[in-house]
Amino acid sequence: MNVPKTGQPEVNDVRLHKQVLAHLTAAGATDAEQQAADFVERVRAGRTNTPPDNDAKLWGATSFALGAGLSSKDRMIVARQLIAILRRLREPHRQTWAPGDELPTPPPAKMADLDGDVWMHQKAGNGCYRMSSKDRRRNADSTHDYEGVQVWPFLLEAEGPFTEVTSRR
Repeated sequence: MNVPKTGQPEVNDVRLHKQVLAHLTAAGATDAEQQAADFVERVRAGRTNTPPDNDAKLWGATSFALGAGLSSKDRMIVARQLIAILRRLREPHRQTWAPGDELPTPPPAKMADLDGDVWMHQKAGNGCYRMSSKDRRRNADSTHDYEGVQVWPFLLEAEGPFTEVTSRR
């Protein structure tokens, strides 16, 4: 396994390609073989200039690249699911959830979204999450409303995938 300049071990590209191809084929993507190869190439290209906990640029490029053959909503969801596949291979010691995944029992206490913002489980509602105050302040100028509580399935579709936050965060 190659180790790039970042010190992070590379994801096994053959395994990533295989899992992405299976997912794209099941999702009905046109030219799934080429799309899978392109996704793996985007991952390779982004390894050195993307923070390890921020996959937003990769998601944006992937959802754009999936343009043909999928509706705009399906493109965004499938792109989030592909990022989840990547995260599961990249960090097998942490759980990752993508759009369509069920809420686990017990729900994760803290999890990081697509671009690394941390969301905290709210004790008052099972499957209800709120962005951490630090990240809400950082995103204060955003057009999105991060002040309220978000519910699991909608949160996964809007901000996912989510990866559990370990004690080092």
